[in-house]
Amino acid sequence: MLQLARLRIAARGCSVRRGGGSLERRPDVDQRALHGMLRRVLGPELTVARTPVGIAAQVYRVHAAGRVLYARIAEEDHDDLSVDAALLEHLRALGLRVPEVVHVEPFEQALSRSVLITGEIPGQPLARCRDQRAARRVARAAGRDLAVLNGVGVRGFGWVRRQAPGWPLRATSRTYAEFVTSSLPDPWPGPLGELFTFAELDRLWALVDRERRRDLACATLAHGDFDTTAIFQVDGHYSGLIDFGEIRGTEPLFDIGHFSLWEHQRTPVPLLDDLLAGYGEVAALPADHEELVCRSATLLGLRQLARWLGPPRSLQPDHPLLSGRVARLRRLLGMPGIGPDDSRVPG
Repeated sequence: MLQLARLRIAARGCSVRRGGGSLERRPDVDQRALHGMLRRVLGPELTVARTPVGIAAQVYRVHAAGRVLYARIAEEDHDDLSVDAALLEHLRALGLRVPEVVHVEPFEQALSRSVLITGEIPGQPLARCRDQRAARRVARAAGRDLAVLNGVGVRGFGWVRRQAPGWPLRATSRTYAEFVTSSLPDPWPGPLGELFTFAELDRLWALVDRERRRDLACATLAHGDFDTTAIFQVDGHYSGLIDFGEIRGTEPLFDIGHFSLWEHQRTPVPLLDDLLAGYGEVAALPADHEELVCRSATLLGLRQLARWLGPPRSLQPDHPLLSGRVARLRRLLGMPGIGPDDSRVPG
């Protein structure tokens, strides 16, 4: 799945400096146990190397029987990656180009973890494409797949539970309001008060309060990490999607909001309009979709800031990662429809 060294400081892609040190990358699993399990499943002739990505993620690139495969180890001992396998198989049945499920171990005793082995999506990430016409073509094709993916229902909101049964997908929060405020400081604004002016904090809380009162009874599936590093292409033609480690139940346009939030950092070519065009070929976009995408991006960025300020990252307010996100949120706050309403700021 995680097929390249993705520059994802904010998510999992490299260690983050704090104080005099950094977050240490999670150590390798027991190599003897891993090789033993892989040989049992794939045969004796194989090579294994950990992908150069991830703090918490433990993903291994495997060459076996002339194929390139990826073995992903569950992050927690109670996680069952059969859930991810069921999702990938469902998406492939819908016609999406996502990794093939080769094998899943709900719980591998020798590793004390679940293990998922998948095939490879060929090519390179769209983030590396410098041909503008090709990049726009790929983004449009990815938008079509995204619309299908976002049409899958989830019971509940937030992170998908990796526990049996694997289907239907179930999430951790009962209501959308719980999801909207997840990770935000209570009481408000907490450490966010060091990053924004009083007026900006008022506007941000008004947006949070407005969104948490939105009437959403059902969640839809979100890829959760959807940007141009998860979209793959071969010679300017879309080849598929990777990296389903952050799936969750959300409002319908969450993934597009994520793409919008990260687009300026991930590609030199503006691609949001092309993504939306492809999406609209499969699923009707609401008339106010531009406002909804902007709101989604703003709330996602705000929750990210709150997480980065707290443990285990505990970044200082002057950290460049925080400065860049604050600047992006300020630009989003200037967009139409993202202004204050009559909501009251708590306290």
